[in-house]
Amino acid sequence: MSSEIFPVVRHSKKVVDYFCSKIVFPKEMKEFPHKLSSSGWDLGKLKEHPLTGFSGTKDSRALLPLNVEHLDLPEQKHTNALVLEYLLQCENSVKVMASVPGQSISDAEQLLKVVMQLEPKVQVILDVGAQIIEMDNLQVAQAWLRMHHDQAKQGAVFCNDNDELCVVDRNDRVELLQTSSFNTRLDVCLIFLDEAHTRGIDLKLPQYFRAAVTLGAALVKDKPVQGKN
Repeated sequence: MSSEIFPVVRHSKKVVDYFCSKIVFPKEMKEFPHKLSSSGWDLGKLKEHPLTGFSGTKDSRALLPLNVEHLDLPEQKHTNALVLEYLLQCENSVKVMASVPGQSISDAEQLLKVVMQLEPKVQVILDVGAQIIEMDNLQVAQAWLRMHHDQAKQGAVFCNDNDELCVVDRNDRVELLQTSSFNTRLDVCLIFLDEAHTRGIDLKLPQYFRAAVTLGAALVKDKPVQGKN
């Protein structure tokens, strides 16, 4: 039955809208008519009314304020194991970057060299583990772009000190991504996001893009999972 109906209705916007509104989105989300944005600081404030929030991961629940209670829905408990299953899929390889005594280059440059040698090619670096400390975001973007000698990559995207998405081209010109020509040409760009910006950034990247995610000591799975999403 589905093989006969799906090809006919798969491009119908009304069908897609109905499927999303009635099946995809959980009932809990329908309780809130407006999208609200908040931070961890908002959780700790004294408020007159109850506060409700949700997260796809729960490793950081021990850091919640004492007056905030974490609830696990029984029907959602299995998702914690699913996250681990996704992380351990065969397409997610691990590369150990050993320190070389007496090396003349910084750890950041060594990391970029390792990323350049990976196959398939990597177009995105998510520094979830905060491993790059010798360079600022602009310097990392410039250095990584210079390593691409084939000119296929014409710009590198990063976040500036004002938390704005910017892009630097091969002539070291820096401009806001939103008002640049690269905004609709992310396929010719490299993407570098530091630890503070690996969550909450939404970029429409080509499906073939591959990301390198850095890990660090005592890193819970919340950060790499949210960073990869």
